[in-house]
Amino acid sequence: MWLLTILLAIFQPLVVFESCQVDLEGDGQKERVIFRPKVKGAISVFRSERKVWQGVPNRWQAWKLIIADVDGDDRKDFLVGVNIKTRYFPYRHKSVFVLGWNGKFAYARWLGSHMSKPLVDFVAASLDEHQGDELVTLETTRDGRKCLVVYRWIGFGFTVIWQSQPFARARLFSKGRQVGVRLPDGQRLFIVNTKGRWALKTYR
Repeated sequence: MWLLTILLAIFQPLVVFESCQVDLEGDGQKERVIFRPKVKGAISVFRSERKVWQGVPNRWQAWKLIIADVDGDDRKDFLVGVNIKTRYFPYRHKSVFVLGWNGKFAYARWLGSHMSKPLVDFVAASLDEHQGDELVTLETTRDGRKCLVVYRWIGFGFTVIWQSQPFARARLFSKGRQVGVRLPDGQRLFIVNTKGRWALKTYR
């Protein structure tokens, strides 16, 4: 899983972007992916310094990009954090769109209008022996607390397979395959799966 972190320019109104080299097609050849948040054509893909594709409409207000393999087919997917309005949710809110890659352009695999609860942040990682990366989100419960939610790809969209207990305050953190929450006191808890049972364990 490759995470492209958005750098925020606090005092300078600059468009800041991140890029990485990643094998999108599982053929041993790496493409260069550039992500420029909240602009038209936020994602660009280059092969041998030649631009192959650029896309993502400005109305999505893309704010984060994760490159992962949601179904385990060795072809990477773009997990795009978006800030959108929809027919049933007419106010701007965060969601995650999944774009596949066919070697020439990205195409929509899932344009989910909403996660199970209001989305705060997300990452992707392979957390168990199941094929493909899981989508892990930090979401807000009805009483304003934060919880982790683990989603699994089911062919078209995701299904929730586990949800943590809620925390008054928490931030998402990830380090390789270790994903969890950081609490205000500095404690870090990460997700574990032992014989099919999901839980949080203290990070050391």
